[in-house]
Amino acid sequence: MKKIILVFVFFGFFQNLATAQDIHYSQFFNSSLNLNPALTGIYNGHYRLAGNYRNQWENVPVDYQTFTGEFDMKFGNVSDTTGFWSGGIQLNHDKAGDLGFRSTDIGLFASYSLRLSDGNYLTPGIKLGYDLRRFDSDNIRSGNQWNGDSWDPSIAAEGFSKDNVSYFDLGLGLNYRWQKSYRTHVDLGGGLFNILSPDNSFAESNYTSDLERRLSLYLLASFRLVDRLDLLLNGTFQQQNPHEQLNVNAQGKIYLNGNSDRDVALILGVGTRLKDAWYPMVALQMKSLYVGFSYDFNISRFDIATDNRGGPELAVKYIITRVPWAPFKPCPIY
Repeated sequence: MKKIILVFVFFGFFQNLATAQDIHYSQFFNSSLNLNPALTGIYNGHYRLAGNYRNQWENVPVDYQTFTGEFDMKFGNVSDTTGFWSGGIQLNHDKAGDLGFRSTDIGLFASYSLRLSDGNYLTPGIKLGYDLRRFDSDNIRSGNQWNGDSWDPSIAAEGFSKDNVSYFDLGLGLNYRWQKSYRTHVDLGGGLFNILSPDNSFAESNYTSDLERRLSLYLLASFRLVDRLDLLLNGTFQQQNPHEQLNVNAQGKIYLNGNSDRDVALILGVGTRLKDAWYPMVALQMKSLYVGFSYDFNISRFDIATDNRGGPELAVKYIITRVPWAPFKPCPIY
């Protein structure tokens, strides 16, 4: 109970600090480092490679194309009775609109998982990020180019004094993991991003546009129900003033092979972003490789433009587990 209270005190502290939206995924549970820096190294294995791609509002001229690639790993002896260190690197890239507005974020991550007792870990984490935002100024079309009869490209368009801006930023988080077994575990935590609230304005004047802080709270759970079926429940609340988002997801994980590893599975699920979209999803896990696909059906007021088609999303993960050194030659069959 003391551990749970500590986590919620942490939530309350960040709630008081939290105030443009960052990128988001429907499969938020498959983009761990965007959810919380403290999820660095929190998985069953030693090395993790992950990628995400999302095409939001694909049939609208202002569609968003988002890509994430990340790698994280554990350091030292994971079985240490006190805890272990983890580190990672991430690239986020987002593109949208006629001006080709692009945002590229590179982040370095570090965490330490403190072992509280058997199967209980408390992990603080940090992100150090560098962000570059830019657009194609040559594609600007402005009202002053109307000559009374038509658009006149010989008239110089109104524009900004610069077409790119860059800044450094900081993110912090805390995660609590309870793990009973490989198939039964719960992660509960929160992260705060854009802590430095950097100015991302393209105007060189007294006008500033500070990037709002983003608060991320979540619960990720996996429960073994029967021999060949697990229940996965995931939820997140995101706040980045003036925007709020509640996303919940449920999945059934059906194991297709009968060996003791249970390392081949079909995953079927459905999720919703409250008042915005709902999405079915399907995933396949084949030993260390995981591939997930979902499609958003838009239900917000913007469906007049999207015709309910939010867009596809793809997630890929590959987790490697080190084989410990032993004074004997392992059997190639097992």
